[in-house]
Amino acid sequence: MKKISFVFIIVLAMFLASCVTNPVTHQKELDLIAPTQETAMGRQEHKNIISQFNIYRYKNLNSYVKNVGLKLTHYVQDKNIKYTFTILNSPAVNAFSTPGGYVYITRGILAYLNNEAQLACVLGHEMGHINAHHVATQLSKQLLFNLALGIAYAKSKKFRKFAPFVGIAGNLLFLSFSRNDEYQADYLGVEYATLAGYDATQMADFFKELEKVEASKNEIIPEFLSTHPSPPHREQRVLRLTKRWQAIARRGFYEIGRNVYLKHIDGILFGKDKRNGYTIGNHYYHPNMRFTFSFPKGWKLIDTNNYIGILPQNGSGIYIKIFMSKGSIYSAANRFSAKGILLKARRLNINGFKAVKMMRLAKISSQLFVQKAYFISFNGKVMVFFSQVPSVSYPLYAQKTDQPAMTFKRLRNPRRLNVKNLYIKVVRPKDITFFSSLLDKYHIKGKLRKTIYIINNMQPDTLIAEGEPVKILIKR
Repeated sequence: MKKISFVFIIVLAMFLASCVTNPVTHQKELDLIAPTQETAMGRQEHKNIISQFNIYRYKNLNSYVKNVGLKLTHYVQDKNIKYTFTILNSPAVNAFSTPGGYVYITRGILAYLNNEAQLACVLGHEMGHINAHHVATQLSKQLLFNLALGIAYAKSKKFRKFAPFVGIAGNLLFLSFSRNDEYQADYLGVEYATLAGYDATQMADFFKELEKVEASKNEIIPEFLSTHPSPPHREQRVLRLTKRWQAIARRGFYEIGRNVYLKHIDGILFGKDKRNGYTIGNHYYHPNMRFTFSFPKGWKLIDTNNYIGILPQNGSGIYIKIFMSKGSIYSAANRFSAKGILLKARRLNINGFKAVKMMRLAKISSQLFVQKAYFISFNGKVMVFFSQVPSVSYPLYAQKTDQPAMTFKRLRNPRRLNVKNLYIKVVRPKDITFFSSLLDKYHIKGKLRKTIYIINNMQPDTLIAEGEPVKILIKR
């Protein structure tokens, strides 16, 4: 107990020495990370994020989003931060930020927003996280927790057997923003948007729309709700905050900006870009690169810009990762054989492509794994099918981890090659009409019809005025 008390004293001293004044709350808060470090972290993470998602470029949409964000910067508390606004090429309905002024918004969330005021509130919310230094505070708490854990581990033998469990449980607490952080970001988002002249009540409507997306079990999951845990009665809170800030701003008019916003997103890609890969059942097709393969039934496929991941429903440590490498299949195989204990090396011909199969035994955290790699020569590059399975489970998963590589072949089916994507199209009815009647004119049916109702935050019986712009989805 004395040893643990000693740890507490050290950590408490560091905590008191590391408290700084938060520019938003003007209260002392823990901050072990200097502003220059925050900027450097954000800059490095920015490179990783762009590498993973790519920037979505469409006409002057990027400059439009940037200009809306810059309007808000006049009202932030920390004037030393330089902001960067980036649209990510992701269908996910999400927005997030990193330290140093980096704000990200996906093309997925842009399709669900319905006016410029909502865009301003989402950007303002993320700028609120940055201004309040929420990421730095969370990281500081995590660093302090891990330091205390390390000191306690060194000082107490009894504590050591519990340390791994305490470490896992403790660090899980720092993975996302707290409810108070979200309240504060909502508050700041409403503040910035209102002072900039926007009608922040529109954000409450957007929260309702996201809840509809979640309830519909739509293919596009609203990650904004998962990465930003929704506090109870969030819509009502936003409405109260807006009323308070409008009383302070005392403007005669607050901008909604529906027409200008819809004009800018007219024609953007909606959902996944199938030309860069899509699945039907347990078959994967990549029209742009013209290849296809199958994977085990019941397994989950995750497609990113850098790799394809395939995971079983259960099975710790088991996965398949598919990516492209430079050089030749033989140089790639040599690099693979340089690590671990080599079990097998064999040349193959897979559906007309030269290939090399390699297997090795690797030890990771005291556990043995069978790592297998297929290197396939394809269009001057190397397709790598890498799998990892605990050695004790390998006999059960041997064929399943072979399947993607062994079924790899050139995609020739015109139907799979000429796949069509969905795009936002803004239309204006010539006469007053019900929304359902408008969609009848465009022969839109089924699930697509339901999605269109949601992205407009309207109902089938919503009355559309003559010339009122609404979003529909078209294939091309």
